[in-house]
Amino acid sequence: MTGHTLAIGAAFPPDIATRIINAIDRYPDLQPLFQEIVRHASAIQSRSVPANNKKRKLEDAPLDQIDGIHIPTAISNPIVAYECKDVSFQVPARKKLKLQLVADANDRTRQEVRLQNQQSNAVDYSLPVSQIDQVFCLPVPEKQQRQWNFVIFPRPGATTTHGEACEQVVFTMSEVAATGATSASHNITAQDTFITVTEKELNLLLQPQGKHVVTPVAAEFVSSIPQPHRKGEKAYHVKAHRGSKDGYLFLLPTGIVSGFRKPLAFFPFATIEAISYTSVLQRTFNLVITSREPATTAAAGEEDDQTKDVEFSMIDQADFAGMDGYIKRHGLNDASMAGERRAKAYNVNKVKREDGSVNGGAEVGGGVGGEGDGLTELQRAELQLQDAEDEEEEDYVESGGESDGEGEEEEDSEGEDAEEGGGDEMEEDENE
Repeated sequence: MTGHTLAIGAAFPPDIATRIINAIDRYPDLQPLFQEIVRHASAIQSRSVPANNKKRKLEDAPLDQIDGIHIPTAISNPIVAYECKDVSFQVPARKKLKLQLVADANDRTRQEVRLQNQQSNAVDYSLPVSQIDQVFCLPVPEKQQRQWNFVIFPRPGATTTHGEACEQVVFTMSEVAATGATSASHNITAQDTFITVTEKELNLLLQPQGKHVVTPVAAEFVSSIPQPHRKGEKAYHVKAHRGSKDGYLFLLPTGIVSGFRKPLAFFPFATIEAISYTSVLQRTFNLVITSREPATTAAAGEEDDQTKDVEFSMIDQADFAGMDGYIKRHGLNDASMAGERRAKAYNVNKVKREDGSVNGGAEVGGGVGGEGDGLTELQRAELQLQDAEDEEEEDYVESGGESDGEGEEEEDSEGEDAEEGGGDEMEEDENE
């Protein structure tokens, strides 16, 4: 139930409330008028009800803040700041729509991102800028033509003007001349592309919120695997599976993004509890991100933050060094050696000293690979499992309990017995 539904239902009888709600849904421009009517009716009702009655809350509470639920009000007089037609959207719907960035003519600080139907001009989806958490511009991997995905993540618990949960937004643009795009603030030239113009417009939209569009940076992470489609260009992604779905990881200045299959995920540095490596094989490994999630209840304090493990599998070993450097550079916890997250390595990068012992052996606290040995957590995990395998090989005894040389002696004795037996049979035949 939305914020305006709660307020109207509390202020009017059910039949009138239903008619008002239907009118607002059909004609959003009437919402400010009904807000004043609701406040006036609630003020009259509050004079004849006890002070602790729930309806008393409606006298001073704005319509967009009822019972702790923040409902942004709709923009009734929009001004289009930026428009681009035939934009390919993947989320929340896979179809071509018109992208609009709009502001309220009465209050320019109130802005929205709109997805508009190109035939009917009806708004399929809108996202208030105040409800946006992060915006990313990420290169689309494995494409012959250079394309970029703009990814918009809403705030946790964000709601639309209808009181519904905000959805993620993903749309793709090619790096070509911005033909057909219109801007109220920028003069679009022949040198501008859809990418450069859209990034400028989104930055202008996010500026009052103290945010900007985040893009990959070579200083943070660059893949070691060359791009087959566009040779010579840097790749900022890592191929990884989340469950049965294939996708990509982007290691960015503000956190880690997983895309582009729905649902996308963003792990800010502040929410990452630990990062661990598992299922380490000769060519691939898995990455587990343990992150905090905010409480889902509307009332603050009813539920503590919860931690959740998200595993990304089949990551190429060639990208391990760059990923490990990124994790350490940002002070993220590398929990590969902790409890059940201990990496399962199988004969990867085995290194032995001249005396035959494994490098990183029991030097600190009796464990394998102590701190300060110059090894990464992944290498320590590999060496630990390799030591266990070596011990099993030392204790292994072949079937029959034979030791060195015993098998040959027994074979010789069996041969002698066979010769003696054969000689006895020949003597018996002669006697006969």
